[in-house]
Amino acid sequence: MKKWVMIPLVILVSLITGASYYYYNYIYKAPEAVESRELMETNSSYEYLIQDAGYRIAENSYDCKVLINPVYGGPDGGMVAGKLREADIALSVAMYVEQLNTDDKLGIFLTRDTDTNPTEGQRLRFVEVVDPDIVLEIRVNSNADTSVIGTSVYYDNEYYDFHLVNSRLADVLEKSIVTEIEGVAEGIFPLEEGTSDFIKQMHRPSALIRCGYITGDKEAAALASETYKSNIAKGILNAIEEVRSADYTSEEE
Repeated sequence: MKKWVMIPLVILVSLITGASYYYYNYIYKAPEAVESRELMETNSSYEYLIQDAGYRIAENSYDCKVLINPVYGGPDGGMVAGKLREADIALSVAMYVEQLNTDDKLGIFLTRDTDTNPTEGQRLRFVEVVDPDIVLEIRVNSNADTSVIGTSVYYDNEYYDFHLVNSRLADVLEKSIVTEIEGVAEGIFPLEEGTSDFIKQMHRPSALIRCGYITGDKEAAALASETYKSNIAKGILNAIEEVRSADYTSEEE
């Protein structure tokens, strides 16, 4: 075959191959393509998660839906100590909760699953779409005294849910996490003004979890460990299971 005939033929084959690849990976297998976490722009990641949340809810009959908000992200690392960033620790713990969940009736949803920083409005949009039964926010703590360690949980004492009191949720979470990591329980506390505007706007069972001190000599090293963060997630899942199966309607705030 003459060279001048081969050139347009090669171009045609390339176009067909490219179109087929695009269709298969970005249309037919779109969810799997996004699962590779190559979308790093906040809006792209946020839009996919919102769509995915709606799809999952439509396709599954969840007994309980939990929305987890890993704070900060992107250029805003939150509290930083050495190479440790609050944003990274929060995201890692949240993703472990999602990955370790094996209960088809329990839906775990994240406000972000990449190193991005959705706006507060975008994060609150998840509440509208998911309509969660429980909302959790993942953070860490810091202190000038590097000997201070411990896990603490904060709750909104201005909101009361007859079926699951916020202080009870906080108590179960702290005990479960500390048991799993064999750590120190610092306590449960009412949310102070300005601590978490996100949790304050939930109007449903919710809690802010501080997984430990990023500045602590021992705890900082632990928070850098994937096993440790995975164990925190196991503690969170155990707590969710406990409050799902128990009746706290008689408890008072």
